[in-house]
Amino acid sequence: MANGRTTALSTWAFAPHYVWKDQFSFAWTEIEGWWCLFAEYVDGLYMPLPPLGPGSASGNALGFDAVVSQVMEFMRSKNFGSSVTRIENVPSELAASFEGMGYTVRTKDAEYLYRREDIAKLEGDRYKSPRHAYNRFLQNGRIRYEPYGTGDRVECRELFHRWSGQKEKQYAGACRDGFGIERFMLQDAESAHRIIMECSESLDLTGRVVRVHGAMCAYTFGFRRSSDVFCVLVEVTDRTIVGASHYVFREFCRELEPYTFINTMDDSGLPSLARSKQAYAPVERVQNYIVTP
Repeated sequence: MANGRTTALSTWAFAPHYVWKDQFSFAWTEIEGWWCLFAEYVDGLYMPLPPLGPGSASGNALGFDAVVSQVMEFMRSKNFGSSVTRIENVPSELAASFEGMGYTVRTKDAEYLYRREDIAKLEGDRYKSPRHAYNRFLQNGRIRYEPYGTGDRVECRELFHRWSGQKEKQYAGACRDGFGIERFMLQDAESAHRIIMECSESLDLTGRVVRVHGAMCAYTFGFRRSSDVFCVLVEVTDRTIVGASHYVFREFCRELEPYTFINTMDDSGLPSLARSKQAYAPVERVQNYIVTP
C-alpha cells in the first residue's frame, strides 16, 4: 500500500512540500479513504505524491488502481490533455504497480542516503577529502555551532543572499543568455528558505547555525523522516570559507545519534552538487519515479 512506511524518500513528509507554497497552489481531497495531494502552477496541475491510504473510517476504501484512474482523469481534464499530468515522487516499492496498470514510469533524480556514523567519523581513505576540508575549517578558531533561533533570522537571510550571489557568479555563462536552470532554482529557493526560517518550529524542523569570530558562515535545517532516517532539507554556507559545508554537515550528523541514516535529498541534476554528494560515499541512491498516463 502507498503508506510511505517502506521508503526513505524525503518527499514523503509535510515540510518539503509546504516550503514551496509560494511557487505552487496546493489542494487535497480524500477519495474513499485515499488522501490525494495536488499542486498547481503556471503550467497546470499535477500530484507531488501518489495517493496515500487507504484510511477511511468505514474501511470501504477503493482499490489503489481505481483511485489512480480517477485522479489521472481529473488531472487530464484540468490540464486539457497536456503532458503536465503526472504523479511524482513514486518510490520503487510502487513503480511496478503503476507499470502493471499500464502507466509510463520513468526515473527522477535519486536521493542520497548515508550512514550517519560514517559521516560523523570520516574515517578511512574514502573520506580523505572531506576530512581535510573539515580540518582546514577548524583552523579558523572561535567557532560556534549552536541551535537556530528566531534571533538568527536576519543573519541567515543575509547569508542566503551572500551564498546565492556566490553561486550566481559560479553559474555565469552557463547558457547563452547567462541565465541557466541553476539561476532559476536559486530565485525559487529564496522564498523556500524564508519560509523555513519563519516556520521552523511549526514544521518541526531542526536548525543549526555556525559562526566564526562572531560572523555567521553556515546554517542547516532538517527533519525526522522515520525512526531511522533524518533528512537534511537545506544547507547554506559562505563559499569563501574553506570547509564550512564540511564542518556543518559533519557536526549535524554527529548530533543526530538516534538515526542510522541521513538523507540529503537529490542533486537536482547539477553536476557540481552531484560531485559534492558523491564525495561522502552514499550507501544507497534512493530511487524516485514519475508516472504519466
